[in-house]
Amino acid sequence: MFKNYLKMALRNLRRHSLFAGLNIFGLAIGMACSILIFLWVQDENSYDRFHPNAGQTYRLVGDVMGTKAAVTPWVMGPELQRQLPGVEHVTRVNLQQGKRLVSAGGRKFEEKNVLYADSNFLQMFNYPLLEGDAATVLGKPHVVLVSRAAAQRYFGKEDPVGKTLHIDNSITGVDVQVAGVLKDIPHNSHLQFDFLLPFSETGMSARWNTFAAFTYLQLQPGVDLKQLVSKINDLYKEHDNGRTPATFSLQPLTSVHLQSDRMMDVPGQGNAQYVRIMLLVGIFVLVIACINFMNLSTAVAGKRAKEVGLRKTVGALRRQLFLQFIAESFVTCLLALILGSGLAYALLPYFNQLADKQLHLQFTDTRLLGILLCIALGVGLLSGAYPALFLSRFNPVQVLKGQKTGAGRRSLLRNGLVILQFSISVILMVCTVVVYKQLQFIRQRDMGFNKDNLLYVEMPRVGDLFNQSQALKTALQQQTGLADYSIVSELPVWLTNEVNQLQWPGKTPDQEMLAGMLSVDGNFTRTFGVRLLAGRFLEDGRPADDSNFVVNEAALRAMHMQPATALGQSIGMGDEHGTIVGVVQDFNFKPVQEPVEPLFLRHNRFGGFFVIRTSGAALQSTIERVQTLFKQVYHDYPFNYGFVADDINRLYASERRMGSLVNIFAALSIIISCLGLFGLVTFATQQRVKEIGIRKVMGAGEAGIVALLTKDFIALVALALLVAFPVAHWLMGHWLAGFAYHVHLSWWIFVVAGITAICIALATISFQAIRAATVSPVKSLKAD
Repeated sequence: MFKNYLKMALRNLRRHSLFAGLNIFGLAIGMACSILIFLWVQDENSYDRFHPNAGQTYRLVGDVMGTKAAVTPWVMGPELQRQLPGVEHVTRVNLQQGKRLVSAGGRKFEEKNVLYADSNFLQMFNYPLLEGDAATVLGKPHVVLVSRAAAQRYFGKEDPVGKTLHIDNSITGVDVQVAGVLKDIPHNSHLQFDFLLPFSETGMSARWNTFAAFTYLQLQPGVDLKQLVSKINDLYKEHDNGRTPATFSLQPLTSVHLQSDRMMDVPGQGNAQYVRIMLLVGIFVLVIACINFMNLSTAVAGKRAKEVGLRKTVGALRRQLFLQFIAESFVTCLLALILGSGLAYALLPYFNQLADKQLHLQFTDTRLLGILLCIALGVGLLSGAYPALFLSRFNPVQVLKGQKTGAGRRSLLRNGLVILQFSISVILMVCTVVVYKQLQFIRQRDMGFNKDNLLYVEMPRVGDLFNQSQALKTALQQQTGLADYSIVSELPVWLTNEVNQLQWPGKTPDQEMLAGMLSVDGNFTRTFGVRLLAGRFLEDGRPADDSNFVVNEAALRAMHMQPATALGQSIGMGDEHGTIVGVVQDFNFKPVQEPVEPLFLRHNRFGGFFVIRTSGAALQSTIERVQTLFKQVYHDYPFNYGFVADDINRLYASERRMGSLVNIFAALSIIISCLGLFGLVTFATQQRVKEIGIRKVMGAGEAGIVALLTKDFIALVALALLVAFPVAHWLMGHWLAGFAYHVHLSWWIFVVAGITAICIALATISFQAIRAATVSPVKSLKAD
C-alpha cells in the first residue's frame, strides 16, 4: 500500500512539475534558513549546560545604588556558606581587567584571559585537567593552571608541569609554577580563560564595600529561592551598615551568557533579546514556506477535482484519498528537506562568518537527523492536512459534472494566507530598515568627544608606572608634527572603575550615587575634544590637583547642583576628600544602550593608555615614531596599539551581525513569498485563459488584461501592509527601548517598506500577467 502511495505521489509531482518545483524550492529555502537559525539558537542556549550541577548553580548579582552589578563584595561568598543553610558550595572568581604580560623562557605574550578562583572552583565547575590534581591544586600558593593551547604557546611539546611563568599582575609581577594543564575551555562557557590562579594571589581587600568578585552558589535540592535571597540581603545589611546600599538576587548559571548586561560583567556575551528575534525570524521564514505549500496545493485542487471524482467512483475511500495526498505532501517535504539540508550545509561557512560562530551540521548525528525528519514530517502534516482534507471530500457527481466545489472558501483561505505571508515579509523588511538606521545612528551620533583619529597605546601595568608614563610623554613632547596626546586610566566606552560612598554638601540620607572614575592628565579635554562648561581642568604639575575633581553634567544632576555653584564644593570619596574645580559636558563612556552616568575625573598617577590625536596623512609614520619611543622606555614589552573609533565599532558588532542576518532572511522571505505569488498568478491565469481570450475578442487591450489580473493580488498585498505595520511598530519599539539613545520610528520607514513590497509583488505578478495578456485569443479559446 505504502509503495503504491509513493509511486502515485511521484507520478503526480511529475505531472504538475511547475507547482511541485515551486513548492520544493520554496520549502527548501525555508528549511535551510530555519536549520541555520535553529543551529545558532541552540548554540546560544547551550552555554554552561555541560556542568554537572548547572541546574542547581547560580551567580549572585546585585543592584548597587540603582546600577545592576555582576560583582559582589569580596568577603560575601564565604560568609554565605558559613551562615546560610541550603548553600552547598560557594566559589569566587575574579576576572582580571586588561592584559597581562606573561613570559617563560624568553617567550612573552600579552594575555587577557587570566582568572583567579577559590580552591574549590574545579569541584563546582566541569573544567577537566589533563595533568594535575583538581581537588588540591588551587589550594597551593604561587601556582597556575594553563590551558592546553597556552601550554603549547609557551613550552611547545615539552611537559609544562613544574615550569615557571612570570605574570605581570602587580607593581613587581609574580613568578608562579605550572601545576596542571586544563583541557581547552569549551566555546559555550561564559568564563573563558587560559590561566587559572588561586584566589589568594589577588591580594584584594576583605572589606564589604569592595565589589570585585563573581560569586557562584551551588544550592541543595529543594531550597526555597525567595527565602534564600531574603536571608542573603539580611546578611549583607548586617555587615554593610548602610554604607553601600545594595540588594542581591540569584541568576541561574545557564542564563548568564544571555543576560550579561551588568556593570563589570564578563565581556563578549550574548543577548537574550537577539535569540528571541532570531527564533521568531526562523519560525516566520518556515511559516512563509508552509503557506506557499498550502496555497499552491489548494490552488491546483481544481485541476485534480475530476481525478478525485473518478477515484471515488471506482471505490476509493476518503481515508485512502487523504493518505494519498498526505503521502504527496510528505514526499514533497522530504525532497525539500534533502535540498534544504544541502543548501544549509553549503551556506554554513558563510553563515558562521556572518554570525561569528563555529557551528557544525553533521548528518551522522542521529539526534540531528531525527530532528530534521521531525521537521519535514511536521511541515508535511501541517501544510498538507488541509489540502488533503479538502480534496478528499469532493462529491464525485458534482466534480464529474464540472461543478465547482468549495471554490469560494478555497479562494478565501488562499487570500488570507497570502495576506499573512506578505505581512510577515513586510514585518521583516521594516525590522531591517530600523536596525540599519539604528546602527547608522550609533556610528554618526555625537558621543560628546571626537573619536576619530585617536590612536592609543596600552602601557605596561608593572614597574614604576607614573615615571615611565611621564618619560614617554616627555619623549613625545620633543617630537615635531604630533598633535595632542593624553594619558588616561581607561578608554572611553570601556570604563569599568566605579566609586561609591560619595559625600557632598546638601546630601540627604536617601540620596546615593554610583559614579564612574576616570584618571586623566591635563591634556585630556584638548586631545579628546571634550568641552569644558565651567571652571578649569586639572593641570599637570599642580600638586593640589592630585586631590581635586572635574565632574560631568550627570554628576551635577545627581547632586542637584548647577555648574556655577558646584565649583569649590568639597567632595568626599571614602577616606579621600577633594574639591570640584571644573565641569565638563556629558560624553559617552559606556555603550549607547546605557545613559550617560555620573563621572568624576581625577589626576592620573598610574598610567594606563597613551592616546594620541593623529592626522590621517601621516598615520603610519606616527605609529612608527611612537613605537620607537615606546621601546626606548619599556624595552622588551610588546607594543600594542589600536584606534578608539575601531573599539567603539566593535562594541556594536553583535548589533551589526544581527542586522546583517535579519536583512538576509528578510530578503529570502520575500523571495519565498514571491515564488508562491508567482505560482498563484500562474494558476489564476491558466484558470482564466478562455475569459482572457473572449475579452480580447471583445476589444480589451493588453494593459486592461494585465490590470484585471493584478488588481486582486495587489489589493491583498495592500491589506498585508495594514496588518504588518502595527506589529512591526510594536516589535521595533520594544527593541529600540533597549537603547538609551535611539532613532525614532518615522513614518517614512513604513512607507519605504510598503512601496518596496508592492513593487516586488507587482513585478512578480506582472511578469506572468503580461505573458497571459499577449497570448493570441485564438489559442486561448482553443484551450481545454
